[in-house]
Amino acid sequence: MAGTTDHESAQPAAALVEREEPWSCLEKDLADAMTGCGRAALVTGPVAVGKTELLHAFADHAVNSGATFLKAVCSRSESALPFGVVGQLFRTLELPDDIADDVAALLETGAAVTADSDAAPEPGEYSVARILNALCLAMLDLAEDRTVLIGVEDVRHADLPSLSWLLSLIRRLGSARVLLVMTESAGTGPARTPLHTELLRHPHCRRITLVPLSERGVATVFAGPPASGTPDRPAASAYRVSGGNPLLVRALLEDGRAADIAGAITVGPNFRQAFMSCLDRCEPAVLPVARALAVLDGPPVTPGGVGRLIGADTETVAAAIATMNDAGLLDQGHFRHAQARSAVLDDMPVRERRSLYLRTAALLHGDGAPAADVAPYVVLADAEDTSMAPVLKEAAEHALRDERIDLAVQYLELAHRCSTDARQRAATGVTLVRAESRANPAAAARRLPALVAAMHAGHLADRDVTALIVPLLWHGRDDDAAEVLERARGAEHEPAGHAAAELRSTELWLTCSHPRLARPVQPRAGAAKRWSGLVDPTVAPLLRASAALARVLTEDADERPVTDAEHVLQAARLSDSTSWGLEPALLALHTLVYADRLDIAQPWCEQLLDEARAKGTAVGHARVAAVRAEIALRRGELPTAYDQAETALTLMHPTAWGVAVGQPRACLISAATRMGRLDEAAAHLEQPVPHSMFRTRYGLHYLHARGQYYLATGRHHAALADFLSCGELMTDWGMDTPGLVPWRTSAAEAWLLHGGHGDEAERLIDEQLARLGPGGHRTRGAALRLLAAGRAAHDRPHLLDQAVAALEDCGDQFELARALGDLSRAHRAMREHRRAWTVARRAWHVASVCHAAPLCDELLPSRTRPDSGGREGGDADPIASLTDAERRVAALAAVGYTNREIAGKLYITSSTIEQHLTRVYRKLNVKVRRDLPADLHNYLPRTA
Repeated sequence: MAGTTDHESAQPAAALVEREEPWSCLEKDLADAMTGCGRAALVTGPVAVGKTELLHAFADHAVNSGATFLKAVCSRSESALPFGVVGQLFRTLELPDDIADDVAALLETGAAVTADSDAAPEPGEYSVARILNALCLAMLDLAEDRTVLIGVEDVRHADLPSLSWLLSLIRRLGSARVLLVMTESAGTGPARTPLHTELLRHPHCRRITLVPLSERGVATVFAGPPASGTPDRPAASAYRVSGGNPLLVRALLEDGRAADIAGAITVGPNFRQAFMSCLDRCEPAVLPVARALAVLDGPPVTPGGVGRLIGADTETVAAAIATMNDAGLLDQGHFRHAQARSAVLDDMPVRERRSLYLRTAALLHGDGAPAADVAPYVVLADAEDTSMAPVLKEAAEHALRDERIDLAVQYLELAHRCSTDARQRAATGVTLVRAESRANPAAAARRLPALVAAMHAGHLADRDVTALIVPLLWHGRDDDAAEVLERARGAEHEPAGHAAAELRSTELWLTCSHPRLARPVQPRAGAAKRWSGLVDPTVAPLLRASAALARVLTEDADERPVTDAEHVLQAARLSDSTSWGLEPALLALHTLVYADRLDIAQPWCEQLLDEARAKGTAVGHARVAAVRAEIALRRGELPTAYDQAETALTLMHPTAWGVAVGQPRACLISAATRMGRLDEAAAHLEQPVPHSMFRTRYGLHYLHARGQYYLATGRHHAALADFLSCGELMTDWGMDTPGLVPWRTSAAEAWLLHGGHGDEAERLIDEQLARLGPGGHRTRGAALRLLAAGRAAHDRPHLLDQAVAALEDCGDQFELARALGDLSRAHRAMREHRRAWTVARRAWHVASVCHAAPLCDELLPSRTRPDSGGREGGDADPIASLTDAERRVAALAAVGYTNREIAGKLYITSSTIEQHLTRVYRKLNVKVRRDLPADLHNYLPRTA
């Protein structure tokens, strides 16, 4: 650029964007200096807006124009070094030895004179004044035969003697060929200094202010020169993130190049480093304010609040925030991007960061802020502050209500560590177990031994003792649970308050799920009124749901339990913040399932599943999915049952299911068995289950499913043993209802398949039917189907018609397919072939919808075999000797069609039918059509 006035051709395109006016001012000053009119300029502006870059670029231009460039860089760390800046300037030159020695002596003397003084030298101090004058004359002598450009960076941090020298030089610039350019960052320091005053006094001095880039300027930086090949990037986003600060803009550009992601900015390590560099270059008061803002990010903050946090006055904080706003680091006191805040937090020493978080929590708490706003800071501080334990527990309650289980557990864990009082610590431990049981039941199990020990030590209140019963039983710790239960019962004098209501609910829950530990809970005379008076809203849903399920399992229930279950479900939600969580809703769903009201249960189940998916609550989703699997199994929707049960065990590991694993595992076994996937069923049976599961309601489901598998694999004795075990347990527990497990019909089927025990089977069936009462029932349909198996051929169709009607009414498609299959065989035995075929075809379609492959094969083997030309061992099968045409005619004849009807279906003449039948009789060695083999009906689908 030497010798040219076209400064734009000399500007670096990216470094000096939107700096045309400052450049023009400096060029004019340089031109004046070259003609012997000295000039001085102070370039000021926020940190990192390009002051130094402007100076260096202009210095290159000046040198190319014939000027000599002298440079000094001021530093806060060297501001106490006398004449340090002046020394830098003179050492830049290659002076003759005599002049160099004189300057060195002046600097040494000046440093010695001012070493013991922190103040600027007064004009009256003769020795200092002489030194300053001599040094000024030395510089002016250099400018006699050349133009000198003096650049001083960050002049605010110049040492006081050097600053006095600069002021002296400015006063002597009138006819000197000198251009003095100084840079200074606007900051929190004093606005008026001797330097600023001197600059205002002299007409040959000017102030040049730089500001961050505009959005258009950022776009120019990102676009680059056309030849660079830099792709277009979203300048608007870059401007929002950087605030137009050139250093940050270039950092974003570098991050984008490194990530090589077109069409989007990347805020990465270069940006983080540049951001911290900007803060480091600010005044010392700025960084603590930035750190406080990073800690307080979220709720609105004020300079006064920040000042209280870091111990600074409001004016200092406000000035620091203004400095960062002006530099584009903040936007109205807030970080422009999360990475900026993260960079500040990561830069802080761990101890200082935690201390700042704890002070924030204390200030917010002292100001009456909600616990939910205070607790996050306590957690970030990771401080075991006893005074914060109540805050953490209150915040955990809010988090549980919002279904933020992990956050609640985090708060409670810290509260548990903060608690020094043994009783408070134990109470917090119980709450923590309840919360963890809703997110990770397996994790809750590890806390139980310590809580049992706390109970022994007398550190648990009655209510907390009762609260231990459910998690202990869930995880199979029956002995501990029995001991805790005994302690809870012993603490109950007269029912009073929440603790008594919760114990009452627990007793009913035991009746439904762990009947071995239950005791009669029928209220004494007048007690019902007392119970109704003490139930509060947090326990009432559980009490109502438990009572409804208990009535369904232990009594000849009417519609009242169903109504009560629906009322519970109407108010239930997955994010129930009560101590029992989702349990009331699950008990209500089971009430409907065991009452055979699947039509009501399924919509409620789907609603809760939708809520679980939306909220991402794995445990709630898993437990509701297990109920949905049970509903699907009872409706014969085998793939759905299998998928839902598998989902339940995927979302929640089998170990986390505890003793309740029996229900989803039973659904998997039963569904796999009915679909003919016996290897999968066997694999599920090989998975370990808690031994204590067999003492619960969930164990009944498992035993029954295992018996079904044994029955399907021909192990009749083993199946019968499991079914009878179910019966013994259910009878002992007082919950002998077929809605839970239909053990009598299953045992009867095992007796029938075993052979020779028809009387025992019929006794069980009659007993089962007698216990059902009037009305449709899925167990009634299954019982009638089995009852027909032991009756004479002419009695079977009537009983099976009743079975089909009952099963159609309850919607159990699998049992319906079985009943239809038996009805088809009954019609065939009565030589009613056409009716037999019609029923068989319907049975096959129902079984096919269920995906019950073994049942489909049993009903119509040809529908599931690709090769219908004959069975295996075709030579041994006489039907295989028939031609396709003969087989079609014979199949229709076998089910009762006349020759004319066959001719109409196959579009051939009656004489052709007679010829085919003659050959069929000869090949099959029969004389009349009623002797045609029944297996011919397998070929009917190809003729229908």
